[in-house]
Amino acid sequence: MTAAASPMMRLLDFVDEIVSGKENARANVFIIIVYVSLLSLKLVIWHHFSSKDFSVICTLAGIVQMGAFYLLLHKMQVNKSAIGLSSKTLQMYVLAICFRLSSTMVKNGYLPVDRSGDWVYQASDVASLLLVFQLLFFIHKRYRNSYQDDLDTMPIYKFIPACVLLGCVLHGNLNKSPFFDKMWTIGMWLDAIAMLPQLWMLTAKGGEVEALTANFVALVFASRCMTWWFWYTGYNELGPKPGTPEYGGFNKVGILIMVGQSLGLMISADFMFHYFSWAGNTCTHAFFSGQTAKSKGMVLPEYEI
Repeated sequence: MTAAASPMMRLLDFVDEIVSGKENARANVFIIIVYVSLLSLKLVIWHHFSSKDFSVICTLAGIVQMGAFYLLLHKMQVNKSAIGLSSKTLQMYVLAICFRLSSTMVKNGYLPVDRSGDWVYQASDVASLLLVFQLLFFIHKRYRNSYQDDLDTMPIYKFIPACVLLGCVLHGNLNKSPFFDKMWTIGMWLDAIAMLPQLWMLTAKGGEVEALTANFVALVFASRCMTWWFWYTGYNELGPKPGTPEYGGFNKVGILIMVGQSLGLMISADFMFHYFSWAGNTCTHAFFSGQTAKSKGMVLPEYEI
């Protein structure tokens, strides 16, 4: 019976609802369309806007993140509710993306080396930023009455000065400009901790996950993994260049970036683990209690005893 909460059973139920034309069939079809669209966009970028180099994975990570925000926005519009969503997490993403764009729109030191770094990578960040702004508008205006500000209480803004200080004191030199190197590094640290308020809120709610979607959680984690892989693969290239006095010495830029990327990956992994653990427990409890196992945050089957 506990298999009812397994990912494989959820996938089978997801397909079954489409085939059987159940209540969530239309929503499930829409999700499939979004995934197919994301895959098609990735293939177009790979064939027409990249040099088919490994570094395109950084651009694809941006596309995946954009898809995560879009699916979250769609879920909010369908539910007409902001229950369970952290405004502070979205605000942190606004700051992180803005700091990153202030560097990547002007300099190319932290961009993919292939053609996708010319404008596609930046375009994915701009699209994500616009989606986050719309999410914030819905939370604070359209669905303001459902926003649980009493639970969105993590003092995240106390971390911002630390991120700025770290970015100003410890930064790379890939942009060959102290100012733009600092901007990118500040954005990296802000991005790394952006999911903390959402995890805090999820914990404060005791594991209720009705407003989030499994797709958003999984796509954010997938984007983190791809970004981490990109920087891990290029770690050796981040060290001092041949012909410089520091050549062969300590790779401080590589260490700095990998620490930041690893922090973001671990927070995202922890968030996904708790999300699916709580969602699975909800589904299993509903199975044994004879209740309808429905969560507003993800597509779950109905069970009859």
